[in-house]
Amino acid sequence: MLIALPNAFGDAATNMAIDAALLADMPVGLAAFRHYGWQGPAATFGYTQQYHKVVSELASGHTPIEPTQASTTLTRRMTGGGIVDHRNDWTYALILNSSVSAASTPATDLYAQIHHAISLSLDKIGIDSRLAPCPRHCKETPVASEIPTRCFITPAANDVLRPDGQKIAGAAMKRSRQGLLIQGSLDRSSLPGTLNFISFQNHLVEHLASILDLELGELEDIRPLFKSERIELEKQRFAGDAWNRRR
Repeated sequence: MLIALPNAFGDAATNMAIDAALLADMPVGLAAFRHYGWQGPAATFGYTQQYHKVVSELASGHTPIEPTQASTTLTRRMTGGGIVDHRNDWTYALILNSSVSAASTPATDLYAQIHHAISLSLDKIGIDSRLAPCPRHCKETPVASEIPTRCFITPAANDVLRPDGQKIAGAAMKRSRQGLLIQGSLDRSSLPGTLNFISFQNHLVEHLASILDLELGELEDIRPLFKSERIELEKQRFAGDAWNRRR
């Protein structure tokens, strides 16, 4: 069963902590979708990336971020991929308990399925898109050196693109014994300013449920999904230098 959680806004450490806690504690047979926004300027970067290179890249981009400024948050994700500037994006997470059959789908196939759901949802609200073509080695997991430094600069296979080739959406994954976490983002600058994200989100949840072969459901009380003690511990981890500067 797929549960759509209430939308939320939080700082970077809180957003990452909730995703981590949901991955650890998602009940058997359940999956959850959630959309969240960001309090203040923030960027996240992939688990395997080197902190000093990320800082340098962000400071030298077309729209620089200065992670050393007190108002800016830079946080390492559990998932892979490149740098994501969250100042103008639409962020979501999909969390699957390991008992859900889709959690064992090969990563490249699941990536394509999720982005197909995004493309279908955009089409429903009148926005044309396509998936980036898959090269011959698409079934292979990319090595760290092949991952674009910035998520929205260079499209990867099965990313969502505009007809002119500009990247709309990308995602990254984390597998564990408990299940699977997918963290994804849509670049608002690649989409019309009038886009109705509420309508898009409703279509997306429906398409995800269909493509992943999950029933849509509701929980009268979603508090069992959020264990406050674990979230607080995870917040400390994601806010700390030991995690963010570990590489």
